[in-house]
Amino acid sequence: MATRRLRIVDAEHAIQPQFSFDGQLAVSFNGEIYNHEELRVELTALGVPFRTESDTEVLANALQVWGFGALERLNGMYAFVAVDVGTGEFLAARDPFGVKPLYVVQAGQGFVFCSEMRPLLDTIERHQVMLLPPGYALSRKSCARFKSPVFPRSAVPTDASPEALDYILSEAVRLRLPPDLPVAISFSGGIDSTLIAHYTRQYRPEAPGYFVGSVNAPDFRYAADYAAQTGFDLRIVPFDPESDAVFGRIDEVVAATESFEPNLVRGAVCSLMAAERMHDDGFRVALCGEGADELFCGYAPLEIAFAENDENARAIREDCLGLMHRISLQRVDRCAMRHQVEMREPYLDPEVVNYALGLEAGALVRDLNGLPSGKMPLRGVYNLYADQLPASIRDRTKVPFGEGAGLDVSPQDSGWKRRFDAAISDADLSDGQKEFAAFSVQTKEELYYLRKLAQTVDVNRVPHLTDRAWISFPVARHREKLKAYAHSSL
Repeated sequence: MATRRLRIVDAEHAIQPQFSFDGQLAVSFNGEIYNHEELRVELTALGVPFRTESDTEVLANALQVWGFGALERLNGMYAFVAVDVGTGEFLAARDPFGVKPLYVVQAGQGFVFCSEMRPLLDTIERHQVMLLPPGYALSRKSCARFKSPVFPRSAVPTDASPEALDYILSEAVRLRLPPDLPVAISFSGGIDSTLIAHYTRQYRPEAPGYFVGSVNAPDFRYAADYAAQTGFDLRIVPFDPESDAVFGRIDEVVAATESFEPNLVRGAVCSLMAAERMHDDGFRVALCGEGADELFCGYAPLEIAFAENDENARAIREDCLGLMHRISLQRVDRCAMRHQVEMREPYLDPEVVNYALGLEAGALVRDLNGLPSGKMPLRGVYNLYADQLPASIRDRTKVPFGEGAGLDVSPQDSGWKRRFDAAISDADLSDGQKEFAAFSVQTKEELYYLRKLAQTVDVNRVPHLTDRAWISFPVARHREKLKAYAHSSL
């Protein structure tokens, strides 16, 4: 067992693997347990001794005392493997949303784990690399979803309350601030990241925000509004989507994320550059706004489905939440860790999640500027802080991260699309679709990314890559409404 550790909690003493108090369990762990201090108090009251201040040791002791039930108590992002050093039995688990990756190869009676696919493929010659799903635990005898603090089901919707959500979000941010380290903010000037900046600065007024783009980027005027109104330390990460330098980073992005999904790769170019700058400025921890769009209906398919009271609306949202570990969370975690920065997501705190999932459709989506608009609970919080949160941001429409930074990916004609048209002919696309038939390649852009990935990873040994990250949404039925959303964001 070994870990290439980013030293954050108890940097000097939390060497991994960490052992339980009786020496029976050894734990190798990636992530952070945000409520580890609370769990430490409980365990200490039960007579459990501690050697370090590390959350990994808390996890090891919690597993030894509470067993499988310890997972229900964890508020955090994590992937870990715990091994009984006497019997060789193990428990591997991944947090409910899959912020942290965990892959496994089973070869006969043996199991090999890693947070990346490539080392497993390089080490084990023939067997497939499997993905442990979010919220699942694996032992030698079973693989099953575990009960966690998120996703409780209630038949009675809760009422929206800006004051209640204000408190919940503030606490979620506070829990994710490292006590002894400075913190940065991934900042786009959108509704979600602006709220994260707002709450972070209540505790750390000096925390800077990193904006990827230029003064001509679509998102910049909103980011500048917040900075001008509050004195925010806004740091611009230069990004020219037409440059060879930006396009040339695709190889690094694909290698870091181990994905060819266009919605991931496009934004990951921006995420990688932001993390690189944060690292150069001395940060090891940053906060971001991931999760808000999925929970509070910030995407057009969710806005349409919830506005029409579609019977499948909540199932579509479940699709979006279930795919985060394949797209947005994989993007932010892999790109940040590539530059030794740990990215944290306050919107995925159990209290925030449970609040959002308990709201009725009418509290989430309402008509705004002639279109159904989501994230109404978050917009309501803006009204509590009119002097600190600009109305221009409150009332804006959703723009994908990369596009907000200036990356034009319109299918008709854009500099980004022309790159792939120049690199891959129509005949080459046809050949590539046959070569990678199992991967449902639709465009030259996808084929370009997939070929890059296949240069470093044997994609045919990774079954989950063929299960594309698409949601179940009736596009044809809502095509005209989707076009209206695209036009409104121009």
